[in-house]
Amino acid sequence: MPTPAYYNGKYRPLEEITIPIMDHGFLFADGVYELIPVYRKRPRCLNDHLERLKNSLAAIHIKGAPKEPVWRKICARLIKQGPDECFVYFQVTRGVIPEGAPFRKQFLDGPPTVFAMAQPLPERPESIHAITREDQRWGRCHIKSIMLLETILATQDAVDRQAGEAILCRGDEVMEGATSNVFAVVGGLVRTPNLGPQILPGVTRKLVLRLMRENGMEYQEGRLSISELRRAEEIWITGSTRGVMPVIELDDVPVNNRDIGPVTQRVRDWYREFCNAS
Repeated sequence: MPTPAYYNGKYRPLEEITIPIMDHGFLFADGVYELIPVYRKRPRCLNDHLERLKNSLAAIHIKGAPKEPVWRKICARLIKQGPDECFVYFQVTRGVIPEGAPFRKQFLDGPPTVFAMAQPLPERPESIHAITREDQRWGRCHIKSIMLLETILATQDAVDRQAGEAILCRGDEVMEGATSNVFAVVGGLVRTPNLGPQILPGVTRKLVLRLMRENGMEYQEGRLSISELRRAEEIWITGSTRGVMPVIELDDVPVNNRDIGPVTQRVRDWYREFCNAS
């Protein structure tokens, strides 16, 4: 079945789309993206995803991208053509450099390249192992940039060590996962690193915090050290394609005897109930 996609105003199968070699996204990773999970043909937290996309575009000064109503129409059409459970991926780059023209301010005001597609959600395991790794990304990780080389290297490091995620740290401070946000139960209290330039404001993270508030579960946003993470009773990560994912082993050391903890299970149940609501 062809993958439904959108490229610069036209809908066509993904397999038929080609990108110009002089596109800034291809040459310089100059662009941003967003990924929206879809359950039962309904996008989840669409408002938050579109708000984050708008913020990312503003942060790198890309103008001329579709406005929110257009994004909604693109999303709805791709969902209609895609599977019941999928994700819609949006990407906007600064566009194509005019042939022979150097990089200059005038180009920054040119039309961007706009791309979108819908693909099936990947299968998810019941739990994962994780590793810790020094965070070597750039200093503006709150922007959902397509510049993901260090993320790719961290993810590959995890795969090479038979793990499902790399948890990134700066010095002794936990930041986030390579493709996720991090939660831990330390001394009976749910903890998660507070947002800042080194951490992506995860939409699933935001949803999980809301679900915990609504259900009367206490939590704390703030500094989380590696030593605190290592002695945590429970650990889980969150992400648009991962949902709430328990971590049952960290750097080859069991977490909660490699069982999914009661707090993690409760939060995951709330998340699944939200996603499966009609």
